[in-house]
Amino acid sequence: MRLSPVIALFAACALAPMACDNEDPTPPGADAGTDAGTDAGEPRASVSSAQPAEGSSDLYPVELYYDGAASRPGVYHRKVLTVTFSGPMDPSHSQVMLTHRSDSSIAPRTLSGQWSSDHRTLTVTIPAPEEGGPPLEEKAPYALDLTQLLDAAGRPIDGAPVVGDGKLDFTTAERDGDLEHACTHTLVNTPEERTAAATKFAFPPATDIGHTRYRLTLPGSDGTHEGYSEFISAPDVDENVTLYFDREVPLSVHDEIGNVEVPVEIHTTAPACAGITHQARFSAMAGDIIYSLHYGPASFATFEFILERQDR
Repeated sequence: MRLSPVIALFAACALAPMACDNEDPTPPGADAGTDAGTDAGEPRASVSSAQPAEGSSDLYPVELYYDGAASRPGVYHRKVLTVTFSGPMDPSHSQVMLTHRSDSSIAPRTLSGQWSSDHRTLTVTIPAPEEGGPPLEEKAPYALDLTQLLDAAGRPIDGAPVVGDGKLDFTTAERDGDLEHACTHTLVNTPEERTAAATKFAFPPATDIGHTRYRLTLPGSDGTHEGYSEFISAPDVDENVTLYFDREVPLSVHDEIGNVEVPVEIHTTAPACAGITHQARFSAMAGDIIYSLHYGPASFATFEFILERQDR
């Protein structure tokens, strides 16, 4: 009878133990175990979600914020990205590399992220470059290289299925100069307090000064609030009027001279700053026309907006 290689090895060792002290009894082709320091069968951590998402093409490239602790307090630019993993990561490894995928003349940037308390989410803040310019260029392709990160067992991340090559690819959107201008006002200006009138015949307060940050309180009770403010158009020029809200606010506009409703466009804004989420726009005709602005009904009593008026 022919003995298998494993049985033959153990039989030989039983007869001559000293000759087998340094032999490896693991048969050829057998798994000697997983990577050092890991539990057998435990998968490597992988990317479970990211902001921006892999392959996205609409990331707003900047965020405006106020830094009062800077040597020159004021409004600055940054962009914050987050990556969440399927399991805990090694918090001693937090560096990632940002590269511009289409312009090799732009040097890659090494960035250090901050881990969440459970070591599963890495927050990467991209500051404006020291030499000037925005954190990210508009309408540009980027990659955030995550391959230097290690999971809690000391292994490189498993890119599948979200970032197969270990790099988070995304493309930025076009910037909105009017929105960013309004952001500076919501970050710097002191709010002008106003209380809305319960009806448009109860002397609504004026809210028609451009570049102004208003904080408006609506009358109401039982969780329902609504009210009016007033806007007077320019005497000799038609205008586009935009209200940049800090939340979604129902708004309707009435031309009191012509006794007609004015069309209002309301939509969400790009996340350019923390104080603006929605905007409403309408056209105002020249001639010192009185427009009644009706807000609500709403579940909240107080909100803020930046008012901007531009000649058409």
